[in-house]
Amino acid sequence: METSLHLRILLTFFMLWLANFISVENQQLIGFVGIALLGIVHGANDLTIGQHLKGGVATSWEVKLLMKYISIVLGGMVVFTLLPSYGLLLFILLSGYHFGNQHWTLAMPSSVQRFWMLFQGSYGLLVLGILFCFHEKEVQAIVETITQKSYPELWVHEITLILGVLVLGLGSFLAQQSEAFRASIGRNLFYLIVFTLIFYHAGLIWGFSMYFVLWHSVPSIQEQIRFLYGKENVHSWWSYFKSSALYWSLAVGTMAIAYWAIANDTVFKALFFSLMAAITFPHTLIIAQMKRAMQKKVGP
Repeated sequence: METSLHLRILLTFFMLWLANFISVENQQLIGFVGIALLGIVHGANDLTIGQHLKGGVATSWEVKLLMKYISIVLGGMVVFTLLPSYGLLLFILLSGYHFGNQHWTLAMPSSVQRFWMLFQGSYGLLVLGILFCFHEKEVQAIVETITQKSYPELWVHEITLILGVLVLGLGSFLAQQSEAFRASIGRNLFYLIVFTLIFYHAGLIWGFSMYFVLWHSVPSIQEQIRFLYGKENVHSWWSYFKSSALYWSLAVGTMAIAYWAIANDTVFKALFFSLMAAITFPHTLIIAQMKRAMQKKVGP
């Protein structure tokens, strides 16, 4: 785990340095490729995880799970098509919780579970808020393209400040309830400083791809591998990628076609984040169930 952390820190600062020599257009291309190669693959084993949660039972359950998963994805796409403003808001909220849930993986007492979930969501939204603050104009253009509405002000700075206060307040309360939480504060505070440096020095897509791939997807893949195969080694990594190959190929193929077919950069980004949103809806639910199952083995 420590080796992985040190490598991610090294790669982060190398990519920040590398950005000085790469055009914005190439940064975006490399960023989308990185998200395609590792970002999407971290959600490509959702069905395998879902089956594992049910004890790897019969084929009939696999079909039901697949249909349920597809229904949620299609439902997300319908919401984004008919009610894009609400769909975008739901996507941001779910993404915030999902990111916070990834960074703060602790077994907390049942008496504080509601506060714990609110803290995880607030922390993840704070990370997104910091990103939006440094790239407000570009974010606003993407939001307006998705929603087909004009927004004179997104209030990202004010909302991010409120989230910061909420994280500080909830964190102070949870620190009194859990020694494990207190022990995790230093590391996660360091992460937050690193994320802020990334978002400040990098462009929107370059910065988001660094965060999403190095600081969300890779740790998530490691956690999923431990859940599915018991431990990390060359064989378990190979098994993970092999089982995700079909889903990953379909998603990457669709993204590649869209990238070359859509000339307008803002429209592509809007479509990209809309597709990510549709996939995020079921992924967030399955990973949350996986984490609960893992935490039950550990105990509070």
